[in-house]
Amino acid sequence: MGSILTQLSGKKQKMSTLEKSRLDWDTFKDQEGIVDELATHNRGKEGYIERKNFLERVDHRQFEQEKTVRLKNMKR
Repeated sequence: MGSILTQLSGKKQKMSTLEKSRLDWDTFKDQEGIVDELATHNRGKEGYIERKNFLERVDHRQFEQEKTVRLKNMKR
């Protein structure tokens, strides 16, 4: 969509800092040949996303247990 707007307006849009960083990171991964290694590592049990999901599940389970205790105390 951005390229369409550029063509219509005739002006070249500047690249944002986030876009530049993403392109730099993608280039670095390709140059170092670490794309597959990063994908494998992030899918494993030690990956950031897996850790984050685990902590969210624990937090939710703890909340539900505390909620149950609060409701029992209210009924007394």
